[in-house]
Amino acid sequence: MTFTNVDEATHWLLNQINPIPRPDMTKIYQALEYVGNPHKGLPIIHITGTNGKGSTVAYLRDLLSSQGYKVGSFTSPHIERFNERITFDGQQISDEALIRLTNQLVELNDYMEAYSPYGRLIYFELFTIMMCLYFQEKKPDVCLIEAGIGGMSDCTNVLDGEIAVVTSIGMDHADMLGDTLESVALEKAGIIKPQKEVVTGLIQKSPLSIIDKWANARTAVHHSYDQTFGVKNINKLSPFKTQFQFWTDSQAIPQEAFEINMVGDHQVRNAAVSLQVFISWMAHQKQTIDWPKAREALQKTKWIGRLEKIFENPYIFLDGAHNMEGLTALKSVVDENFSAFEITIIYGGLKKKNQAEQVPLLLNFHAEKVYLTSFHHFEAMKEKDFAEVLQAKSIINRHKAHYVDDWKSWMNDYQLNNQNNKQALLLITGSLYFVSEARAYLLAHQMI
Repeated sequence: MTFTNVDEATHWLLNQINPIPRPDMTKIYQALEYVGNPHKGLPIIHITGTNGKGSTVAYLRDLLSSQGYKVGSFTSPHIERFNERITFDGQQISDEALIRLTNQLVELNDYMEAYSPYGRLIYFELFTIMMCLYFQEKKPDVCLIEAGIGGMSDCTNVLDGEIAVVTSIGMDHADMLGDTLESVALEKAGIIKPQKEVVTGLIQKSPLSIIDKWANARTAVHHSYDQTFGVKNINKLSPFKTQFQFWTDSQAIPQEAFEINMVGDHQVRNAAVSLQVFISWMAHQKQTIDWPKAREALQKTKWIGRLEKIFENPYIFLDGAHNMEGLTALKSVVDENFSAFEITIIYGGLKKKNQAEQVPLLLNFHAEKVYLTSFHHFEAMKEKDFAEVLQAKSIINRHKAHYVDDWKSWMNDYQLNNQNNKQALLLITGSLYFVSEARAYLLAHQMI
């Protein structure tokens, strides 16, 4: 099988499954050995966390690029096209490279099927091998690697990170990571390597102690938000712009304020985590930081699908808040930054998420109405699924909830009816799959 078309190649990648469980990393090491161990020697910053991974990668990518570094990044999921997942020096992997490497992975999977007791690699395992092969070719100065799910058992953990980053700890993927914050913390602490460094965001005391013990047992240096670094003098310059000062015990830095255009207090924390990682990496490289360039880079950082303003007149924002921690952070942003607007929410979620908690939280947002809808995914919530959730006696404001069968027509009507309303604000949120589908539709129909 040889691919010549990028859509066929990505379809093959996304549909590789295998019922045989992977108990450890042996399968991944076997696959890497077959393709020449491309992971060895890559300069890695390894990033995990329940929320905030993507934004942290975006900040770091811009900060490190501002200092002249060639930066590779590996993120998931993609919003518009698969190529977003792997970037080098600000450019997505080309269709040509993606097709070529996919053909190499087809050969690899034939080998694994024939000779590995674990059988063929599945989609995210293949993405990880592709990333290693691509970065071996491109030779980035630094690779920003976002874990898929968890950390310790994630296939990206074959990589030897100089710095591990744990952005946050919350309840998500309980079927894989455990049903306590402590079990999630232990899984994510697993990316910390001996005698290296770890940077943690704002994390509750008990799960943070788990990470701290893991780091201490491996003599890894632990930089912890609000303990060894943090922010002060936060100043909201507008609903869409925040200024703050950053402090750290690591080194003396100029005290001019930083400015970000990603909205919300959680983005201030993500920026602080990124700054600490940036400082640690530059110190590891024995490089002096050009702070004016770093400040300019941070101010320009954007991340698609994460409270992304995609339209004005009326305002339309996209945010992939797909779990309780993400929705709680989003509610804080709405309460603190958008209280002057007439807010309407449209939400699409997956059945496997905790919708019995997430939908009631949505109904408590400062919003006129909350529209629920479905989208193109086999696990997408349908009208009957939402109806079951809304039957709970504890929900006192179910009158705000309305189901929309055709969200595309609904969005067209919303924009048409509110194009002259300066106070109108539409928030499209929920599963990143829904946000991705909505964003692609709006782009295609030139609403952005």
